[in-house]
Amino acid sequence: MLPHHQVSFVAPGSGKRERIEGGRSIVLYPPTYAPEPGLFHQLEFALKYEGVSLEILSALFEKVPRKTLEPRLVEYIQQRPTGQYSRRLWFLYEFLTGNRLDLTDAASGNYVPLLDSQMYFTGTEERSRRHRVIDNLLGTVDFCPMVRRTGRLMHLASLDLAKEVSRLMGEYDEDVLRRAINYLYAKETRSSFAIEREKPSPDRTERYVALLRRVPQWDTLDEAALTAIQNQTVDPRYAEAGYRQEQNYVGETVGLSDQKVHYLPPRPEDVPTLMRGLLASLERMARARVDPIVQAAAVAFGFVLIHPFLDGNGRLHRLLIHYILSRSGFTPQGLIFPVSAVMLQKSSEYDACLESFSVPLMQQVDYTHDEDWHVTVKGKTGNLYRAIDCTRMAEDLYAWTAETIRTEFRKELEFIVRYRQAREQMERVVDMPDRQLNLFIQVVLQNKGRLSATKRASHFELLTDEEVHALEAILQEQFLKGSA
Repeated sequence: MLPHHQVSFVAPGSGKRERIEGGRSIVLYPPTYAPEPGLFHQLEFALKYEGVSLEILSALFEKVPRKTLEPRLVEYIQQRPTGQYSRRLWFLYEFLTGNRLDLTDAASGNYVPLLDSQMYFTGTEERSRRHRVIDNLLGTVDFCPMVRRTGRLMHLASLDLAKEVSRLMGEYDEDVLRRAINYLYAKETRSSFAIEREKPSPDRTERYVALLRRVPQWDTLDEAALTAIQNQTVDPRYAEAGYRQEQNYVGETVGLSDQKVHYLPPRPEDVPTLMRGLLASLERMARARVDPIVQAAAVAFGFVLIHPFLDGNGRLHRLLIHYILSRSGFTPQGLIFPVSAVMLQKSSEYDACLESFSVPLMQQVDYTHDEDWHVTVKGKTGNLYRAIDCTRMAEDLYAWTAETIRTEFRKELEFIVRYRQAREQMERVVDMPDRQLNLFIQVVLQNKGRLSATKRASHFELLTDEEVHALEAILQEQFLKGSA
């Protein structure tokens, strides 16, 4: 199992102490907090002070023989039938294992939420009458992301980026917005391919831009729909019929024939169940109106970590971000935020975000390979992927989205205003054809505000010295004034 975000100890002292080590919270509690001896008292302490870890509980319930665990758990619950932590533990055991304990349904006690909404983002509330527990998880037993309300995440959520977008759009006219949007679609396309170290052909770029524009029209997603979308992002010769039927991995070639494996997705036999849970989680979060960026992080990063296809998972992962932001109403109709451009600029952050899950996971997974590097994962590993803590992913996606809106989007709007103003001023100097005018702007800006002798001789030989100097001055004033 992967490490929990918090490790607790009982130690001499008069108060609670906390420190951060390796990204994990180490908490020391005074002796008065010490739980009674025994497994279930320890679990009660964990639920009370460390929160819920579906992965740890699932690993525990799988490791301890059922005939040993269940009688002790039943006895523990019977001793405290109305206790909120005993009922939570009862619910979690039956939820995660599918086994029904030899207990009659709880007859009394107030309903208690499974997750503390002050600590976690929560989903729709579904009452379990048997346990008198309110299931407010973000997903299902097949796939259930967890997102904690950290200080960083709550600060980012308080920025109210949707309102900021609305204010920003109100500052510009429709022509500027239309021109900016066209450019942003192309920028998102180039950036998404560049993250994968690919440079698409003009035809492939055009098809991907068209795909991005259709994202808001996507209906309910399932295997067929995702496969059809995925096949639009890859070479048609490598189109897939559905989720992968073989083990894939993320790695790099070392030497002539060896491979270094950086990440092993779940086994192919686990993919359909995990994907069914992922898509159910998406719908459950949508019904609960969970913060759109949190939704997008949980689903899109969950998708890329499941890696359900042999190719195109990264691009489809980023398409899912746009889909969720659009369907939730966060992204205004017809608009797109080029989040991939910021991910590309911050590639080390993007890699570190993915590695926050992949690096500890690789310490838990064993595999073999043949001489052609067909990989086989040893043992059952599905539980490692079904309860991912997506807090880090949500924090980073929020930060990247904020930068996209505040930097990339605003920068493009301002560029178009300056471009339009420059053209109007240049047209008063000389009445050139549009194509020539646009080319002049391009080559001068590429040459730091000056028209090179070569470009002048090959494209602008008709312009006088006075006209060239006047046009250069306009562009320097609009685009280069004050820049280093």
